[in-house]
Amino acid sequence: MSRVERKRAEARGRILAATERLAMEKSLDQITIQDITDAADVGHGSFYLHFKTKFDVLVPIVRQRAEAMDDRYQELTAEIDDPAEVMAISARLMSREIIKDPLWCWFLEHSGMPLEQMRRAFGRFSQRDLDKGLATGRFTVKDLETTIQFGFGGFINLLMVSLNQDAVESVIDDAVELLLTVLGIDRKEAAVLAHGELPVY
Repeated sequence: MSRVERKRAEARGRILAATERLAMEKSLDQITIQDITDAADVGHGSFYLHFKTKFDVLVPIVRQRAEAMDDRYQELTAEIDDPAEVMAISARLMSREIIKDPLWCWFLEHSGMPLEQMRRAFGRFSQRDLDKGLATGRFTVKDLETTIQFGFGGFINLLMVSLNQDAVESVIDDAVELLLTVLGIDRKEAAVLAHGELPVY
């Protein structure tokens, strides 16, 4: 990495760290690009070299958070062989974390990002277990891409709806149940997997 590339990478890192820090102090609606550049000690030109809007800064931040959560769930479910059970546990736990995190909630409610960008923001979450389930025949789908778009899109929309519900955890579990049925799991079994007791971690 050249000196220029290193300086750009360092500036990008400061922008991400500053945005995440500011988001813990006040609403993202109140944070301006000037706030971010001041906190990161970079110029506007440096900001726009890496990001078009403040919303674009959130994508790598939430992706990083999603990957950190996924690492924890991998460790938690390491002894479970059934990819459907692993996916159910991971999706339920991740959703519960998301609804308690102001940055995640803002991202879901206000970013206005296309579904594909949101999928990238969620990173590798569920892809590993989806691939395993398909390879072993645990998941059965006719059209993989359509199923992924439909299943993921529906799950995200239900998660967004759950943010304003009183029985939020119940809404999450219902969404996971539907997601499993989309992947070919029998409805009765999907209900058991989506509403069973969660492991403590």
